[in-house]
This record gives sequence, C-alpha cells and structure tokens, in this order.
Amino acid sequence: MKKNAADLPRRYPGLKPFERSQSAVFHGRRDDIQRLTNLILRERLVVLFAKSGIGKTSLLQAGVAPELERQDYTPVFLRADKTSEPLPDAMSAVLAGHVQVGGRDTTGERPGEKQSLWEQMKRLEFDLNGLPATPVLVFDQFEEIFTLAHTEESRNRFLAELADLANETMPEALRSSLLRQFQEGVIDVNTMQWWEKQPEIRVVLSIRSDFLHLIDGMSTRIPGILRNRYQLQPLDREKARTAIVQPGLAEGTFLSPPFEYNETALEGMIDFLAGHSATENDAGNVQSIQKKDEIEAVNLQIVCQDIEEKIIDEQKPECFEVTPEFYGGPQGLNLSIRNFYHNQLLLFPKAYVERILNKTQQGTPVSEKDKTLTAQTTEQLYALAQRVVEESLITSSNRRNSVVDDTLLDEYGVTPDFLDTLVDKSRLLRKEPRLDDFYYEISHDTLLPAIIESRNNRRDRERADREKIEYEQRLSEEGRRREEVEEQLKTSMRQRKLARKVAITSIFALGVALLALAFAGYFLRDYLRSARSQLVQAELNVSNEIYDAAIQDYEDLIDNSRRSWILKNTPPYKDVKEEILKVKQLQVQYDSVSLHLQRSDSLSFQGDYAGALHAYRDAQLALLQYKVMNYQLSTEKDSGRIWRVDSARIEQKYLDLTRRVINLRETLVRNFEISQRNFEVFKEAKVWGQAIRNLEKMKRLLPKEPEDMQVLQEALVLNESPAGFVDRELRQARRMLGQ
Repeated sequence: MKKNAADLPRRYPGLKPFERSQSAVFHGRRDDIQRLTNLILRERLVVLFAKSGIGKTSLLQAGVAPELERQDYTPVFLRADKTSEPLPDAMSAVLAGHVQVGGRDTTGERPGEKQSLWEQMKRLEFDLNGLPATPVLVFDQFEEIFTLAHTEESRNRFLAELADLANETMPEALRSSLLRQFQEGVIDVNTMQWWEKQPEIRVVLSIRSDFLHLIDGMSTRIPGILRNRYQLQPLDREKARTAIVQPGLAEGTFLSPPFEYNETALEGMIDFLAGHSATENDAGNVQSIQKKDEIEAVNLQIVCQDIEEKIIDEQKPECFEVTPEFYGGPQGLNLSIRNFYHNQLLLFPKAYVERILNKTQQGTPVSEKDKTLTAQTTEQLYALAQRVVEESLITSSNRRNSVVDDTLLDEYGVTPDFLDTLVDKSRLLRKEPRLDDFYYEISHDTLLPAIIESRNNRRDRERADREKIEYEQRLSEEGRRREEVEEQLKTSMRQRKLARKVAITSIFALGVALLALAFAGYFLRDYLRSARSQLVQAELNVSNEIYDAAIQDYEDLIDNSRRSWILKNTPPYKDVKEEILKVKQLQVQYDSVSLHLQRSDSLSFQGDYAGALHAYRDAQLALLQYKVMNYQLSTEKDSGRIWRVDSARIEQKYLDLTRRVINLRETLVRNFEISQRNFEVFKEAKVWGQAIRNLEKMKRLLPKEPEDMQVLQEALVLNESPAGFVDRELRQARRMLGQ
C-alpha cells in the first residue's frame, strides 16, 4: 500500500524517543553506542543511567540495538508500564511471544511446572536472520518496577528471578526438584549436565539518575550490581553538531527534502542550545542558566523539528541551506522552545474532535460528555485544555505535579479521551498507571518555562478583567450615590425656598465641602485602589492556599501604615493585623495536613499499609479541622458566604484523600488475602514455620480502625474479627511447631 505523504516520517522526532527504524537519523552518540555496546558484550549485567530527557531510550533503540544485531545479539525490550499481571508472568508472556524466538529446547521438560525467568531463558532459542543469536534483555524505564502499581509480592518475586539470571545461579527450587528427580532416576546425568550450564544472555537495566538508589538497594540480591554501570551525559558541542547536521542530509523517504545548515546558522544554534537549560532559582522560579558545554537533546530536537516543519510548510527545494535569517536568529530559536507548548496546544481541538469523530464512524461508543465537548468552539476547547495543563499539573512552587485522572475528570468536566488526546496527539502530558488509577503529568521539564509563562500571563489577564469589572461596578455605585446626593440637594433647596438667604449660604457651604471632598477623593482614589488591589491579591493567594505569598502581601500592607489605616477606616473595613493572624492560623493547619499526608504516603510506599491507613485517618482529621477553621474564618454576606480558602479546593482534597484510603484499604485486603491463602496451603501441608511467617505478616497488616477492620472481615467472610482469627491460628501453629 502506497503511503500518504502526511504519514511519511520526519527527520527529528521532537519529544518522542528515536525508534529502531530511525537509526539512520540518530546521530551524535557514536562513542556512547560503541562503549555501551562493548560493555554489554563483555558483561552479563549492565546498568545505564542518566537524567530524564538525556536520551537513554533513543540510545538503546536506535543506536545500541542495531550494533548488537551486527554482533549476532538480539535485543528484547521489556517495560513494566502496561500490565496488571504479576511482573514475572507479564515478562514471561512478552518473552515467549517475541518475534525472534526461533524455538524452545525441550530437554528435561517439566510438564505442569511453573517456569521462572531463568528456566525460560534456558529453554528459549533466539535467532537473527535465520542464525542463532544471544538475547539481550533490555529493561527500559526500570524505575517503573518500583513506582507503578505492582504488588510487593510480584515485585519481590520478579527481582528474585532477575537476580538468578544476573548472578548466573540456578533457582534453588529448581535445583532441589532436579536433584530429587535425578535421585529417583527420572532424569539422567546428561540432562543434569545440560541444566547446570547457565543460559547465555545479557541484561541491561536503564533507569533515571534520580532513581539510581533503587538499583543500589538491590545489591543484597545482586552483589556488585553497579559495578558495570554507564552514565549517559548530555551532548557536547561537537556531538550536538552531528545530531543537527546529519539527519538533514540523510537520504531516504522523509516528508522533508534533504537540507543543510550553513556554518553561521549551525554555530548560532549550538551557542543558543548550550546556553538554554531550564533550572530553578532559590525561590523556585524557572529561569535559564548558561551551560556552555552541555546541550539537552530534547531542546535540540524541538528546535530542529521546528526548522524542518518550516521547510515542509514553505516547500523548500532539495539541498536548501538553513541560515540564521531562516530560523530568525536567537530570538527565533527561543520562540521555537517557548512556542512549542502553544503550538501543540493549538493542535489539540482539531485532534480531539477527529478522535471522537473516528470513534463514531467506527461504531465505537462515545460518551454524552464527549459529544457535548466536541460541540464547543475551537477557542473554548483550547481554553479548557489550557486550564487543565496550567492549573492542575504545576505546583505552587513551579514544579510538575502528578494528578489522578478522577480529579481532572471531576474538576474540569473532561473525559478520558480528552486527556488521552493531550497525551498521544499533543504530547503535552504523560500518562502513568499507579495503584489501579491513571495519573497525568506534563511530559517533560523543558515545557515548564513556557507553561508557567502562559499561566502567569493568563492569570494577569483574568485579574485585569476582574479588576476592570470591579472598577466599573464601583463607578456605577458612585454614580448612583451621586444621584442620591443630588436628589437630596434638590429636596433641601425646595424645603428652604422661603429662607433664600439661608439656603444660599447652605448651598455655598455644601458646594465648598463637595469641592474639598472631590479634591480629596481625587488624590485618595488611586491610593485606596492600590491598597485595595494589594489586599485582594493577598486574599486571592489565601483562597488558592499560596500562604507564603499571602503573608508577604499582608506584611507589606502592615509596613505601610497609611494603607493599613485607610483599609481599616474605609468600607468595606479590613484590619490587616487581624487578617494576617487568621491567615497564619490557616497556614499552620494547612502545614499539619501536608505533614500527615507525607507521612501517610511514606508508610504506604514502604509497604506498611496498616500504619499508612491509620496515618491517613489522622490526615482526614487534620483536614476536617482545616475545613472547620475555614468556615469559622469565613463571613456571611447577602451575596453568599465569603470563604477564606476556596471551599472547593478543600472538598477536592477530602475526596482525593478518601480515594487514597479506599485504594489503600483494597491493597491491604488483597495482601491479607494472599498471605491467608499461603497460610492455608502451609497449614494443610503442616509446614508450620512457613505458616507462622504468613500469620505474622497478616498480623502486621491488621488495620487499627474498627471501620477498616470491619471491611477486612467482610471481604474475608469471617465469622470473627480478623485479629481474633490471626491470634487463634498463631497460637495453634506455634503449638504444632513445638510438638
């Protein structure tokens, strides 16, 4: 089938990693490819690590994989991100179905026996172009083993089986089984010798630098696991030059014709990229710093992709030469980085509508909410997507925030298809499964400066619009009051018509007073407006729980005694000193909630589900106190209740916390059920030591709250408390062990 021109590949992938098929346009990593390949050929286990966005996946797929194949090795890429099965079973299924599995050795076949990874790799035969090949198991994004929704049992079993492969040790259970069969005469000496030979494989673990401590923590299972490690560094200037130039010159079928860069343009691009690196200052604000010899591959790809798209749009001829004028000099390159976010966001409305339209045409059910959303204008869809990205996925300290899908769906009224379009079409978000939920976050830190800038500009516009409306309302109110005064003056004049001299004198005095008032108002109006605006900003920061900024605003007002006085004595009256005390009370309680949540999450991550569940209850109590305090510090007006903190934010926190409690309780129940099943097996086999260990694990899982204990009892269908059941069985097991 002939390809449509629009389906042809680009020379630069942008935020996507290079794939195996793109090795012809993957440049700048020749030394890394050779060194890492040699290390893999020499050593059984290799750890590759680097910061996020440096290009680990691209290096492995488009660089190392082809080189390994030239050496008669076949890479097998494995991920832990797309499975709800136990890890060993999921990996086993991927291996068994790999396209380069040429056969399976049946020597010493063990029907009905569950195979470990070691045994599977012992039996599987891989080939490459019809010839035998040595498999290289590449575990990309290895940190997902620890960060995604895998049970502790599944993770430990997988790591134990991986350790057998890395350590070149036959699994102990397998060895015991084979020895028993050999002694019974089931298998002969030749078969035992076949089993004793280790499977010929290589293992590569690719992991982010900030998770490298997880690898180090595996040293008890795999001694010296970090001995053969390779750190991938950012591109230097020479490597960046190659990565920019060579894809443009590559022959092949691409949407763009071959093109080149003149020297001035190339140097300008490298100078720009070497000095453009997103970082944070002490205040947590994103800024650019100079790194003259380090170039982030992501920034390079965005800039080059923008240049290629411009060549395509303008239909430039073959061998076109890119000049600084073509890409707009340093300003144009900076715009490429800054505009990438907006350009991707502009593509969203059309991509989302097309997604829903295609589902409809294919007969796939479409939700009513999707139908309602796609009926909106392009501008409305753009604005909604913008708010989802900018308001939920960046923290108050300008860092990426990971948010569960239910929160985004409820808060913004969007759909899974809406969010997934931002993932796979706009490539602005990344989607990760965790604890039976999906979490969304901004796809890369490179986008943060542009997103933060866009968010701040939008908020400024919205604030200006609100202030304009408020100002117009104040003008209208002043006009109404002026009319009332004028009417009162007319009434007064009529009443004093007979006393003309007195009336004239009174009117003159009133005029002088009004004139003085007008002059005073003229000078005080802007001063009052400025003080009121600062107060509004402080209150807005409190409403959004940005307490440090709010307290600073209040302190600035206190330091300015005139502004404090005018706010205290001008309606609506506000005593700034009283306000800051109330806000500090809220901040203390807010910090208390945050500390409880951190402790709860830490216990949950450590596997202390009972402790975490109890800690979450403490967090719920702290959050409830926070909610009550917010109510006590609110005010009731004719227009409704004026909250210190946006009550919707607190309610959402409570909903999120409730979901955490429910999810964790379900995890506790699952782990308890697994341990109970294991206990029943060992009890029936009268293996009392193992039975006791499982009971002790069940005891550690027992929740501390009666409500949670009741849920556990109902899930297990017990006629007694789970605590009573465990204690009774423990006593019996220990008695049986002592006999």
